[in-house]
Amino acid sequence: MSELVSEQDGLQDTRRIPPPDPDREPMKANVYERMAKAASQLTPLFPYDHAGAIVPCGNVLIGGPEKAYGHFFHWNTVNEVAVTYGSNEAMLATGQIMATQNLHGVNSFLRDEKNPEAYAVIVVTQHQSEEGDQTEALIARCKNCKAEIVRYDYDATPFPLPGYDVARHGEHDAPIRQFSTTLGSMEFVSRRNSDEGRTCQACGHVNDVFPSDIWGWARTVVQTDATTKAHRAMREAAAPQDDQEK
Repeated sequence: MSELVSEQDGLQDTRRIPPPDPDREPMKANVYERMAKAASQLTPLFPYDHAGAIVPCGNVLIGGPEKAYGHFFHWNTVNEVAVTYGSNEAMLATGQIMATQNLHGVNSFLRDEKNPEAYAVIVVTQHQSEEGDQTEALIARCKNCKAEIVRYDYDATPFPLPGYDVARHGEHDAPIRQFSTTLGSMEFVSRRNSDEGRTCQACGHVNDVFPSDIWGWARTVVQTDATTKAHRAMREAAAPQDDQEK
C-alpha cells in the first residue's frame, strides 16, 4: 500500500524495513517456556546483544514465605521498556507497558513478597547503543537514611563497537557472550555485600545482606563461562579432523 501511494504522489518511500542480516537469522521465542527454565532474572530471550540490537530480557518473580528480593537502583544510558506478560498481586498489571527512566528502582514489584499467590512475568527490553560507549550503574541506598552506600559503574559497550571489552564480555566468536547487565549485577552484589558496602557512612547503619541468590546472576555468569569454554573445546577437538579432510 505504501509503495502504491508513493508512486501516485511522486513521493519516495522511506518506511521500508531492510531485509534481515544474513549473519543473524530471524528468531522467535515463547517467553513463558523460556522463563520456566531460566537460571536468573533478566535472562536474554535471544542470543543477540550486538550494537543496535533490541534485547528482550525475561524475569519471573514469585512470592513465598521465605522470599526476599531487596531493592536497588539501575541506571542505563540506553532506553528500557517493561511489559508484563502476566501477574497476580503485583504492582504491574497483566499487559501493562512501562517505559522506564534512565535511573529507576528495581525490586520484585510484588505487593507482598511473602504471599505465595503473588507472581509476575516481566520482559524488560533495552535497545543497545548503535555508536559510542554504553554505560550502566547499579546503586544501593541505606535502608535507614536513604543515603547512597554503593554505586557501581561499569562498561556495557556492545560488540562490535570500538569500546567493546573482549576480556570482560567474551571473544568475538563466542557462541554466547557475557551479558553486560548480568555480569555487572554480579559484581555489584560483591561490593554491596562487603562490610564496607553494607555500612552507611552517613548514619552508621549496617544494612542487611543483599539476597543475591534469588536473582541468579552469579549462576548465569558461571554457566555462560563454562558453556563458552565447552564450545571452544569442541572446536579444538574437531580441528584435527577438519585438517585431515582437507
